[in-house]
Amino acid sequence: MLAATVLVATGCGDDGGSGGGGGGTPEQPEKVKIGLIPIADVAPVFVGIKQGFFKEQGIELEPQFAAGGAAITPAVVSGDFDIGFSNTISLLIASSKGLPVQIVSQGVLGGPDLSKPWADLLVPKDGPVKSPKDLEGKTIAVNTLNNICGVTINATLEEKGVDVSKLKYTEIPFPEMVAALEKGRVDGACVVEPFVSQGKAAGMKGIDPFYAATAPNLTVATYFASKKLIGEKPELVDRFKTAMEKSLEYSQENPDAVRAALPEYTQIPKDAAEKINLPSWEADLHEDTIQKLSELSEKYGYIDKQPDLDQLIRR
Repeated sequence: MLAATVLVATGCGDDGGSGGGGGGTPEQPEKVKIGLIPIADVAPVFVGIKQGFFKEQGIELEPQFAAGGAAITPAVVSGDFDIGFSNTISLLIASSKGLPVQIVSQGVLGGPDLSKPWADLLVPKDGPVKSPKDLEGKTIAVNTLNNICGVTINATLEEKGVDVSKLKYTEIPFPEMVAALEKGRVDGACVVEPFVSQGKAAGMKGIDPFYAATAPNLTVATYFASKKLIGEKPELVDRFKTAMEKSLEYSQENPDAVRAALPEYTQIPKDAAEKINLPSWEADLHEDTIQKLSELSEKYGYIDKQPDLDQLIRR
């Protein structure tokens, strides 16, 4: 089994947030704490740092890691992080509750089709789950509860005739999911790369590429900030967006740069990084897919009322 335990990073620098480093120029970059999940999705951040895209915009990023968007969102609201990476569902939930956050940049797409899924619902190859219907009454691991895993898995499995009211979800961090499957603690797992490849190498199989199956080019996650930061430092947010979008486009066009970056913030070996299916990245938010996720979130009871996307998305 591939060794893919991630490095959980802590802050590197002073306790101040943005502005701790000076004037926001390439010579005096402004320190910006960014909350991330240590998975393949966020590789463009590290590619962009290496390529100097953020420095060009007078930004020195300080990556901080957490289990998921449900943990990152309150850290951004409180000011512990300046920018955060979160799955779209967590942000829809936050907005529906009136939390002052706004999407400022695309994060990662689910992919154009089902041919090379970088996210899949894994089950043991020789276990009792032979088809999606067999998951009724079974337990599925998700990295955090009430997030995009549950919504998209519900949506795609329901289309396959599964009674999703009988699915059970439990919270397990991404790096621990394959071991949980091997030990029988769960029956299925909502897994993303590099853990999809890790799981399949360990004898698991994918039965539901939930992101790509929900919608082509699904906006799985985005980068966001608090309305307080946006109001106080709109120019900083503009500079971040410029650098982030450049990083996304560069990463899509240069997969070798992405594969080289993966071992830098995870412990996935270089040879394994060469083989995994990579996510898709581009600057376009694909707002129609955000709207679809909002509708699905209301359908499955994750939110009581769909939020106003004009308020959630900084345009």
